[in-house]
Amino acid sequence: MTTLSTKTPVIDPTPWTQKALARAKSAREGTWALERRRAAIGTLGTLSLPKRDDELWRRTDFGTLEMWLATLDPFSQPPMARNVDDLPAPVIERLAGEGTRAALLVQRDAGVVLEQTHPTLQSQGVTVCSLDRATREHEALLGPHYGSLLHDDYDWYAALGSSLRQGGAFVHVPKGVKAELPVRLFHWLDGAGRLVAPRSVVVVEAGAEVTMIEEYLSETVEGASLHAGGVEVFVGDGAKVTYAQIQDWGRNVFHYGNTRARLGRDAELQWMQVMVGGRMTKANGYFNLDGTGARAFVNGFMFGDQRQHFHLHTLQRHLQPHTTSDLLIKCCLKDRARSVYQGLIQVAEKAQRTDAYQANRNLLLSDQARADSIPGLEILANDVRCTHGATLGFLDPDHLYYLMARGLPRLEAQRLIVEAFFEPVIERIPLETVRERLRGEIERKID
Repeated sequence: MTTLSTKTPVIDPTPWTQKALARAKSAREGTWALERRRAAIGTLGTLSLPKRDDELWRRTDFGTLEMWLATLDPFSQPPMARNVDDLPAPVIERLAGEGTRAALLVQRDAGVVLEQTHPTLQSQGVTVCSLDRATREHEALLGPHYGSLLHDDYDWYAALGSSLRQGGAFVHVPKGVKAELPVRLFHWLDGAGRLVAPRSVVVVEAGAEVTMIEEYLSETVEGASLHAGGVEVFVGDGAKVTYAQIQDWGRNVFHYGNTRARLGRDAELQWMQVMVGGRMTKANGYFNLDGTGARAFVNGFMFGDQRQHFHLHTLQRHLQPHTTSDLLIKCCLKDRARSVYQGLIQVAEKAQRTDAYQANRNLLLSDQARADSIPGLEILANDVRCTHGATLGFLDPDHLYYLMARGLPRLEAQRLIVEAFFEPVIERIPLETVRERLRGEIERKID
């Protein structure tokens, strides 16, 4: 889908794209990948920045970021890390007790600084490496998949990300292999003034299984940074993928992300989307159920405070008969935070016996917070069960009174209610240590 706009970009990205091409050549990027990059640069030249009259940008304005764009550096790359001890302290903290029981890939600013494929996964034939290396070493596996779901002409930021692509991961699980350990991906920003554009591709062949946790982290500093990334996930026939994305940037980061997934026959995807950090987030998650019997379960939560802005757009595309999708997005807002949820269920004409559900639940802790919920259906088949719904409300005073009457302070009572609101989503996130950190983040925001 192309976003058409007549708005003039505030910068000329040509110096960036020329430098990106030169760096890719010097790094011996695969010839086919260089051609894809050139095509993306050509597409970028035909697009302009999104405008507020573009439907998917009507409620989210990156205007503040645009004033910073020309000052951002897309090529900041710290030195390689020899081991986990060379990583930033917050990343080390999140790996405590888990780092030796997972494959690990860490991106710091614009480059991958650490790749560790666990011996157990290596013995199973599982590949975990940077996408940059995969363009040289795994063309046969990566080439047919890269860019087949996330198209450069989606909008200006998607084209920019493909043009400047640096970092990201390539994960491949061979046919019939059930990965015994999870894969953990980290993105870290060292300071302000960064522009990072990672792309990841995950290929899980027929009958295989894998669990992945991807986290976006930084500290809050003065000045803006932009993440413009994308993820493409291919779930083969009868395969199962569990994937959690956790966005916990510092409050100076603008996050733009695209997730695309294609599910084969009888495949299953468990997707978790968490947003608690950043200054402004624009995320798009599209899930193509492209095989009979495919199942997609999409869960997520957003918790905003101060002036945070979260915008999530989802698309559940049922393209074959007997497919199932179940989506639940929960959002809690306080202070002057704002959320936007736009969701669409599409059912193709031949996708009979589709079973699709979409729900968005919003809880406001302040009368100045705002949540917009825009669910939708687009159905061309006549033998389906498709429903959607949205709710919005404030804390129930009776619930608060009940807890406070039993001796709990107001903040503690409020915390228990909010935790109970989010818990059905949190409990589906892989790894107990990750779940506990998210519970701690909820408590911190309330306090």
